[in-house]
Amino acid sequence: MVPTTEEVLHAQASTGVTLGTYFLFIVAGVLVGGAWSLYKVGSRVGTLVVGLLAVIALAGAVLWLLGVMG
Repeated sequence: MVPTTEEVLHAQASTGVTLGTYFLFIVAGVLVGGAWSLYKVGSRVGTLVVGLLAVIALAGAVLWLLGVMG
């Protein structure tokens, strides 16, 4: 069975959403690691800034995964 154009476009769109979600989860993980490193060094401001960015990236990934964004 040959897929229709609509099915192909839907598959491409869902792949983009999946890749964007994975990317945001990876960014959030890297930022959490950076926040932990800054915490260990004793940089309070850096920890808060990078930690806040990690929370924003994680919230974006979850919202994108649930279909609220995109």
